[in-house]
Amino acid sequence: MKHYIDIKLLYDAEISLGFLWKKVYQQVHLSLVEAKNESLALSFPQYGAKIFPMGDILRIFASSKQEIESLDLDNWLSRLKDYINISKVLQTPGKVSFVHFKRRQFKYHDDVLKRAEHQAKRRGISLEEALEHFKDYKAEENRLPFIQVKSLSSNQELKLFIEKIEKNRKISGTFNTFGLSKIATIPWFE
Repeated sequence: MKHYIDIKLLYDAEISLGFLWKKVYQQVHLSLVEAKNESLALSFPQYGAKIFPMGDILRIFASSKQEIESLDLDNWLSRLKDYINISKVLQTPGKVSFVHFKRRQFKYHDDVLKRAEHQAKRRGISLEEALEHFKDYKAEENRLPFIQVKSLSSNQELKLFIEKIEKNRKISGTFNTFGLSKIATIPWFE
């Protein structure tokens, strides 16, 4: 992860940051799908910001300048050029810490009541006890930042929950077409 670019989202009263994230992330995801390169990673340098939980910068890391250029982001993001600034390809600083961004999926977020009823019946406990067991699932989901994305295969909207985990060392691995990894770390700096 020796090189990176920053995509700065330029929001205003007419265009919300959430809407821009949805549009930009969708296009970056498609460029990653087309690139078929498991070493391209995404970062959210303002993760947890007050303006918007993901901040207003999307960072893309790669091992080389050519890998970033091969994404052809000017083309993929051409419809959004009035709402973004794309930096030139920059070198990652020498002094960094490491973080891991991964997708979190919550299997109980759609129908907690139905699942609680099933568990109450199965375990022979009251519905209140079963609901108590499931309360943390919804609470945990609500704490994580997410980006709204549209599945092109099912045409459904989904929330892509993203969790940031600080690591004390570099861990190698691959990245999916969302630019996230189950284990691999990326450089972290301001």
